[in-house]
Amino acid sequence: MKKFLSLLLAMTMVMSLIVLPARAEGELQGTASGTLNIKNNTEVITSLTVAKSSSVTLSADITTPALKYNDQDVTSPTTTYKWSSSDPNIVSVNENTGALTLTKGGDATITCTATLSGSTTVESESATVQGTLSNSVPVTVVDCTDGVASFTVNGKQYSVSSGSIDVYKVGDAALTKESFTNIQYRTNYTGNTGEISYTSNNNSGTLSVPVKYNDSLTGTTSISITEKKVDAPTVTVTSPSAAPYYAGRNITFTATSTNAPSGAQYIWTYKKDNGTETTLSTTTQNTLTTNAFTTAGSYVVSCKIKFGTAETSAASASAVAVSADPYVPTRDARDYPYSFTLTRSSAVGSIQTKTLYSPYLQNKDTASDKITSGFNVTWSSSNQNVATVSGGVVSAGSTTGTATISAVITYNGKTYPAVTYTVNNYALSADLTRQVYYGNPVTYSYSDLIEAANKALSGSYGYGSYYGTVTTIVSASAPVSLSNLGTFTGSISNNSGYIYATASYSGRGKAPITATVKTSTNQTVTVTLNIPVVPIPRTFDSLTAEPVTTNYTTSINNYRITFPSTYSTYYVVQKNGTTAPDYATVSLGNPYSAGSQYTLSSADFGTNGTCTLYVIATNNYTYGSSYGMYYSGAITVSQTNYNINYNGVAGETVQFAQSDFNDFMNKVAEARGDASKAKSYPYVTFDYVTFSLPTTAQGTLYYGGTAMSTSNSSGAFNRNTKVTNLDSVTFVPNDKTTAKTITLNFTLYATRYSSSSTSRGTTVSYSGSVVVNLVREDIKYTVSQGDSVRFDESDFLSYLHSTKGYSSNYTIDYVTFDQSAVSAVNEGSLYTYYSGYNYGGSVKTTDKFYYSATASQNALSDVAFLASRYAKTGETVYIPFTIYARYGTTGTGTRQLTGTVAIKIGQTMNFIDVKTTDYFYNSVKWAVGKNITNGTSSTTFSPYKSCTRAEIVTFLWRAAGSPEPTTTRNPFRDVNAVTHSSYYKAILWASQKGITSGTSATAFSPDQVCTRAQIVTFLYRYAGQPSGYYSNPFKDVGATSEASYYNAILWAVGKGITSGTSATTFSPYASCNRAEAVTFLYRYTNGL
Repeated sequence: MKKFLSLLLAMTMVMSLIVLPARAEGELQGTASGTLNIKNNTEVITSLTVAKSSSVTLSADITTPALKYNDQDVTSPTTTYKWSSSDPNIVSVNENTGALTLTKGGDATITCTATLSGSTTVESESATVQGTLSNSVPVTVVDCTDGVASFTVNGKQYSVSSGSIDVYKVGDAALTKESFTNIQYRTNYTGNTGEISYTSNNNSGTLSVPVKYNDSLTGTTSISITEKKVDAPTVTVTSPSAAPYYAGRNITFTATSTNAPSGAQYIWTYKKDNGTETTLSTTTQNTLTTNAFTTAGSYVVSCKIKFGTAETSAASASAVAVSADPYVPTRDARDYPYSFTLTRSSAVGSIQTKTLYSPYLQNKDTASDKITSGFNVTWSSSNQNVATVSGGVVSAGSTTGTATISAVITYNGKTYPAVTYTVNNYALSADLTRQVYYGNPVTYSYSDLIEAANKALSGSYGYGSYYGTVTTIVSASAPVSLSNLGTFTGSISNNSGYIYATASYSGRGKAPITATVKTSTNQTVTVTLNIPVVPIPRTFDSLTAEPVTTNYTTSINNYRITFPSTYSTYYVVQKNGTTAPDYATVSLGNPYSAGSQYTLSSADFGTNGTCTLYVIATNNYTYGSSYGMYYSGAITVSQTNYNINYNGVAGETVQFAQSDFNDFMNKVAEARGDASKAKSYPYVTFDYVTFSLPTTAQGTLYYGGTAMSTSNSSGAFNRNTKVTNLDSVTFVPNDKTTAKTITLNFTLYATRYSSSSTSRGTTVSYSGSVVVNLVREDIKYTVSQGDSVRFDESDFLSYLHSTKGYSSNYTIDYVTFDQSAVSAVNEGSLYTYYSGYNYGGSVKTTDKFYYSATASQNALSDVAFLASRYAKTGETVYIPFTIYARYGTTGTGTRQLTGTVAIKIGQTMNFIDVKTTDYFYNSVKWAVGKNITNGTSSTTFSPYKSCTRAEIVTFLWRAAGSPEPTTTRNPFRDVNAVTHSSYYKAILWASQKGITSGTSATAFSPDQVCTRAQIVTFLYRYAGQPSGYYSNPFKDVGATSEASYYNAILWAVGKGITSGTSATTFSPYASCNRAEAVTFLYRYTNGL
């Protein structure tokens, strides 16, 4: 029993040791409650914006503090406060006092933690209970010493990226505070330019600018200025190093100046014999090579340096004595008498080529002084059909005649007069009548060759009567080794056999057949008969020429056209003329790329206002299967009119668009000189439009739902009404009209601003016309290029029954189609359709297609339209039809109903680099269907190609419906209306909408690669910068470091537009590719 009591006592002591620490003071965690208030002075704050120079101490208290443990109140708790900062580099805080130390500008969060402590009794033991409360405030520290972004001195803008900057002082004037103009402030900063000060000593100064932040915090931005004095240059002759200097040859001058800045302009001038000063050049290089001194004399070359608007004084080189050039181009005496004969015929014995010796430069005063090397010789022929020349080797051409061979020497920048040689060619040649082109093989018989041989002999310089006429083709074989032109096979012997010709896809030239013929005078003669291999004949779309003028008070003498994107390259080989040129051999001349401009004079247009351009066009590698093919034909160019054109249907509403009238205003203003494409001024702004009253037979014009009339009552729409919103104007053509076009006249009023100094513009007016082209779209289909669409017979029956006067008792007997106005090459054709996607014959006007066809009849459901692969996306093909209807189900068609099938050409979605399994497949399909982008070629989309800033805003602009910019003013120097026409309007629109303000005040950087952060920011601004709270899952996106993108990125992720490059990274500075761009836009636009 004693042992048991001892054991029980020991166990009790152990248990008491285990329990007691759990009740020790400071070990119990309670629950604190109340509102923890953070105060500045005595004011409770939720955020704080404070100047870096300020002294701030924060305090805290708790409203209705309480502390509980196990739901029991702890009486009279005490409170202690601790302070901390999220970024002590910006603002630190005393842990105990709340005093802030403001280090630099930026954003940080100050957190206060309150600890409530009190005593309670737990199991008869006293214990300390603690609980905590926490609250934070965002603090923005404003450093007013960094409030200036840029300033301008003498017309040159300087960006301020640190507290010191070099300023170039051009000329002798000292820098004063008035020298610093156009001060630009950083975001949220303002200032008063009149309050700035500048102190200077020994080319060092300080610019002090008082600034305000959000119109409340004030301070001074001080910028250390190092004055770089730019001296007048020293000008020397650096090449040739010594006299003589000959007229017309290159002389090089160098200008050297202390502190000359990069980007400075060097203005070069000269005086001859102390005469009038003449400008040579303005460059950004300090060297100038010129051949402008073309006559003998004493030349003094001067140069001054311009930076911004300031210039140094001009400095001159020593006078250069330029002598008359004693050297003249001279033909080699071994080529005397400089006239020779070539032939390709066996009838007249002679050589087929001749090699000419190179000409040289001969000093006319010294026979032994010759320059025989170190120069370039350019050879040319006046008629390459008669003779060609390459490197001095002259070859007989395919045509009889005389040509002049010219050799031009260029030496040390001077081009000397040509020396010439005369060549006579007896070719005994002629072209076959029938031409060969790709896709059009030709079989030639002996009769084709006899016809051409007679032409060859009759044109052989007097030998025609000697030969007589051709009676027999003794022998003729197909040309060989001409794969560049095509494939030629077969032969003809004694008027038997054939020669087969098939052109290559890029073939252009003459394929010669050497034929031995027998004539009526019993002569056996060898002649050359040429197979003309020509580009594929093509019907080109007509173009309209825009007038070119610099002042609307002068007459318009020049016009220009822009070559369309149908082909990548165009060559204008002939202008006007009664016959087309020989497309096989005509010289191509200068190439013009798609989108480039070609200028015509007013004299090029006939009395009917048209000009014919004969062109050869081709495509580069981006055009897929048509790469390298040549096409030829005529482009009819009409002098411009500025009509606003709409398509309409009789009795149905035609909607006008404000953008069309803005476009009309801009085009006419530019043509008249009221606005400039290349400069910010002059420009015009839209005011209003007045309309002439249409006739009752034409239809009714509406403005905001009010019909136009002659009434002058209040609220009436009449000829005096100032229409300010053309989007509210509609026109309804008379439903009984039979007219094909309706013309509505208007006058547009605008305000013209001539310069930046003009505070009030002048009113200008432009007269114009809205032309409504009445078309019918009774049955509609859509088809892609190179694809087909099969007609549905039920569509025709529905159209019949929807027409007044045709009840449901009427049925279709048959339908005929008229596709005479449809271009098979450029639009497509109707075919009878068979199973397996095979096509029968082309549909003729007389063909009948029955609704209920028998075995021997063509069925209406067997009609299909096959779109040409050259059809233009977005255009509509119209095919008239006639329904022969009958009453009931028997009998033949006794009533006729006409209509039109409208077939819209859609974009083909056949990109080899976009698969259905790709995440961006639906996005690309949507973007192509909406004409937001058409791919980088007909078969590639290039999804992983980086997007430029210009491409991104163009995608946005097209998604918005391609709206017209609201003004013609362009703030960006690196965006030009002519050279950047494909995205010019998009950039102006985006700038005016606040989607982007460019990379600076005067630069947009259109070719700069767009980052992921930039595109979602563009989208965010395009969406109107919607508010909302979204969490930030990304480690590489900080509220401070990515402040300009932060809200946009969180919004885009929150809306599901993008989920980042991983769960924790967004990669804001990675380039955005084409697939990402259209996917972001697709998800936003469609609410996905």
